[in-house]
Amino acid sequence: MKILEYAEGKGLKAYLDSRALGYIEWYPLFNLSTDPVDAVVVVGGDGTILRTLHLLGDRDTPLVTIRYGKRGFLADVPPYDYAIAIDRLVEGRYVVHEYMRLETRCKGVEGVPYALNEVAVVTSSKARGKVCRLRVMRYHGGHMEGVLSVVGDGVIVATPVGSAAYSLAAGGPLVDPLMRAILVTPLAPISLCSRPVVLPETSTVIVEVSGDSHEVELYVDGVMTALRKPGDSVEVIRAPKPARVIRFFLEDYFSRVLERCL
Repeated sequence: MKILEYAEGKGLKAYLDSRALGYIEWYPLFNLSTDPVDAVVVVGGDGTILRTLHLLGDRDTPLVTIRYGKRGFLADVPPYDYAIAIDRLVEGRYVVHEYMRLETRCKGVEGVPYALNEVAVVTSSKARGKVCRLRVMRYHGGHMEGVLSVVGDGVIVATPVGSAAYSLAAGGPLVDPLMRAILVTPLAPISLCSRPVVLPETSTVIVEVSGDSHEVELYVDGVMTALRKPGDSVEVIRAPKPARVIRFFLEDYFSRVLERCL
């Protein structure tokens, strides 16, 4: 409520997403999925930011991210600095960072949102405690080649932003978020030969479920999206539209990662 009131006081027209009406009484309202606005202010943690981007879809609307909670890694505005952020927004004192996202394609599944963090193919909950068998390939420059054979809990295909999330926890490399690359990180492999791989952004990554594997689940930014059976495949490419996030403060990215680990 304070953020909305402060924005109105600075001469901005402030709308509340209709989904939040049960928590805050404010008018006018707008629908995040359909109504055009100049910027969307997100108050919450990383999950809230990711879901907001999923709802925005292909639109170029930039986000102002205000942290609510201790570990909102994607949000750069502390909750007590919202007024500073609004002032700088009005004055044009900010930069817009464009973060690469991933598009997922799989037969029979429609409406899969772009991933800011990662696409994960993991052992189905029905086969908990058992390994899945995956073959990871990449198509690049007119040539198809094998990248990894994974026998384990699954594989994570991540963005540079997502390199600090699930992929990092699985032993993947930490990559500057403004880079353009695709990270492939095996999840709990039983082979010492399965290691993370960094590919060019122009690669098409294909994850194929082997015929002798258990069923697997497809997750996009932590949201269960589809089941894949033996013989099915998942194709991951760079999304045509990046995520656009307004940044107000200079940040030491790698120090932030280390602080989050404490």
